[in-house]
Amino acid sequence: MNTNRRTAARRRHLQRGVAALEAALLMPVAIFLLLGSFETYQYFRADAIVARASFAVANGVAMQPKLIGGSCKQSDSVCTYSTIAQDLFTPLNYEAHGGLIISGFKTDVGSGSNPKAEWDDDPWSCSYKGSKGAAGPESRIADTEDFPPPRAGDTLIVAEVFYEYEPYIMSSKFWSSLGGTKMLYSRFFFRPRFEELGAKPPCH
Repeated sequence: MNTNRRTAARRRHLQRGVAALEAALLMPVAIFLLLGSFETYQYFRADAIVARASFAVANGVAMQPKLIGGSCKQSDSVCTYSTIAQDLFTPLNYEAHGGLIISGFKTDVGSGSNPKAEWDDDPWSCSYKGSKGAAGPESRIADTEDFPPPRAGDTLIVAEVFYEYEPYIMSSKFWSSLGGTKMLYSRFFFRPRFEELGAKPPCH
């Protein structure tokens, strides 16, 4: 009888030891998966915010009948959209990590017997950085191949939005190769509702 009790006690002790070992092995994996899922959601949310901001800025500028300089508090002052970007980026920190470029492309009609309209490769451009005093971002528009087909006298407003984002800050403690800063980028273009946006406006 006593032998059976000792055997059962040893079995229970062994089972508790196995359970503790399994917990010790699986707990880091469970924490990593939990953190990874949360940070993956954070990353895609940040990417969606950047895309929304570029859409809103391009659409807002394209709706103006003209663009002027001034105090950056009027909707037709192009620098206003750098201020608006701070709200569009909420809850991201645009002031510390964001940037914005607003450009205006015009068409250039070639000469000859069959002139063809093409997008000008020298657009006007206004570059803004979230934090004042820092250098503005550089445009990533290398060519106009993915632009809409140009028409003579056409204009195109392009908004490029940048955001320095460090993904997987917590998860990289478990897997170091996950870390690192990534530049999120999005651009949208709209044809202006009015024709007076071809000339470069004062950027500030």
